[in-house]
Amino acid sequence: MINRTFLAIILTISFSCGKSQDSASVESIVYSVDSVVVDSMGEILYLEYLLQVSDYCQEDEFLYNYSEFDHSIEKIDLDRLELVDKYPLQKEGPDGTGSWISSLKSMGNGKLFLAGQYGGHFNLEGRLVKKFDWNNISLAQGGMDDKENVYQQMANPSFDHLAFGLVTDHSTNRISLKKLNIADTLISTFEIDPNGNYKKYTLGDLTTYNKWDPRVFITSQQDELIVSHEFSNDFYVYSPEYDELQQVTYSSQHTPSKITIATEGDVINSIEDRINALESYHEQVSFGPLVLDPQNERYYRLSSSRTFGEEKRERRLLHETTNIDVFLSVFDMEFNLLSETPIPELNTNPSAKYFVKDGMLWVFQNRDDEMGFVRVVISE
Repeated sequence: MINRTFLAIILTISFSCGKSQDSASVESIVYSVDSVVVDSMGEILYLEYLLQVSDYCQEDEFLYNYSEFDHSIEKIDLDRLELVDKYPLQKEGPDGTGSWISSLKSMGNGKLFLAGQYGGHFNLEGRLVKKFDWNNISLAQGGMDDKENVYQQMANPSFDHLAFGLVTDHSTNRISLKKLNIADTLISTFEIDPNGNYKKYTLGDLTTYNKWDPRVFITSQQDELIVSHEFSNDFYVYSPEYDELQQVTYSSQHTPSKITIATEGDVINSIEDRINALESYHEQVSFGPLVLDPQNERYYRLSSSRTFGEEKRERRLLHETTNIDVFLSVFDMEFNLLSETPIPELNTNPSAKYFVKDGMLWVFQNRDDEMGFVRVVISE
């Protein structure tokens, strides 16, 4: 079902390419917006995670979404806007995925990388093709000690012998990027938090597990991995081909480039103080991951600032959101910032999944418990 509400909007924006530019350099951007809804074909599609455990495959042009309801993969045709198949998974046994899944990446050729309790490549029939076990690597080969934990895993189709993990060290409250090479049984470690953002923006008792961690994203884009932080706009690009890590910094134009900590009270022991602090963070800015538009050769990133009201729904941690301002940042292929603009039509949950298909930015939107998307087309 398509609800076409096209808006042609001309925006005048000063461009910034990550280096000195003539301040008179001004371009115009036209963007159009519409919304669509996926036909569930009589099934109940899994929307609880805001599609965070899903991936759009550029190769076969299907969206794959993990359903925790029945531990299966939903295959969605976004051209026909309908569910076309479901693939059951096993939790145990030789083809077991483990009891939960937190990461999904399409590897092409009918294979998915699924990671949570374990990590591995599976075909669509649910058979394990290749398994990644971080615990089998010795400390001498870079293996992890008892204080480290794999926070999130990711894979890249161009380097299917590798797995990548965001690993937290609870003894130092730091997070790092690790690469697991199963061919050489070796783990390599890369610094992706030199400013200590993970520790700085953690709320609670840093000496225990009684704390609230900020989100850190790892995405697989083209032949690279990109790690970014929720409350600071700097991000890190790792190239497995050249074994190089690039740090990217820029100045956001419509939001702060990072949040300012201005909390009072005992955030170690008081839940209410933690809530007030977290809401203060989100009122300033929250940055999402970067996604690639291969057709137009650029990257997109959404950020947002929220306003909270006085009401709080049952079983909800934060107060009701009364307003969301969403901004779109556009980068070239060398990660120079080209433009940043508000997109008022994207007044959706800022944690929702977004990706690029056919040159359009697709942003998930729950439409009366149906899988919907707001689509944004940007032309210069």
